[in-house]
Amino acid sequence: MTTPGTSAGTTAPRRPDESMTLLREVTERPLDPGYAEMARRRAEAGAPSGRSVRSVVTLLLVAVLLGAVTVVAVRDLRAPQPTVAEGRTVLMEQIQDRSAEVESLSARATALGVEVDGLQSGGLLPSALQEVNELDRLVSGAVPVEGPGMRVSLTDGSGGGLVEPGDAPAESRVRDADVQFVVNELWAAGAEAIAVNDERLTSLSAIRNAGDAILVDLQPLNGPTYTIEAIGDPEDMQVEFARSAGLGFLQLLSAEYDIKYEVTTSEGMYLPGAGSPTLRWARVPQGGATAGATPGATAGTTQDRSEEDNG
Repeated sequence: MTTPGTSAGTTAPRRPDESMTLLREVTERPLDPGYAEMARRRAEAGAPSGRSVRSVVTLLLVAVLLGAVTVVAVRDLRAPQPTVAEGRTVLMEQIQDRSAEVESLSARATALGVEVDGLQSGGLLPSALQEVNELDRLVSGAVPVEGPGMRVSLTDGSGGGLVEPGDAPAESRVRDADVQFVVNELWAAGAEAIAVNDERLTSLSAIRNAGDAILVDLQPLNGPTYTIEAIGDPEDMQVEFARSAGLGFLQLLSAEYDIKYEVTTSEGMYLPGAGSPTLRWARVPQGGATAGATPGATAGTTQDRSEEDNG
């Protein structure tokens, strides 16, 4: 028997969402069948559906206990350890002791320096020792000197004139090796004293680079022009410098890196002193003059060695 309006051979129309079985299961039956079965059994057995007061209290107690344990652990971790505190105390005591020792030695060095200056200026030292001392101070660069000499100036290049000097590439700037080479050639040419941008050079001076800056005994030099002044016989130094590799090196810097140079002579130069050297080792002269000796007394053999602070 068929219903009106349909034929016996026709079938029921298909649902539009027939291919979306998973989505229909989620929307029509959101609760898992296993959970639904357990809820039905609990309802048939008469068990309460919600949480009991006892379970809530137990949960709160567990949460409080966990919080307390966490707080105690954090406090223990943040508390300073006894060994760390003890080590810090020992270091502070050592720093204080060393600082006091340095202050005491500095005061003693100052007092001895005053005593030495008094001996030198009071004429209590033999004339031979005075001459040796003055010569040593001149050679070591401790005191200023003046006289005729030769001046060499190096100026940073501008990259062939295409950019400003400050924006020039690194190879167009004067480097520490360039200054070192010129200084060595001036020493070889007969220089008696040399200064770079008014920084006096000694036997222990170091010329280095720190980034783009040139340092002389850890003192930065102001560019872009670096002036190397050497006191000595101007004519002899100029001739020897021209014969050496110094002049050719300057021409190479100018041609390859656009570094400008200038070589001049002067009849009156003034080079500042590098400061008094620090005495590291000395021996008392055998049979020499003491503080109470009269000038002109015969001095014995003396051996001393002094070094200057390098920066």
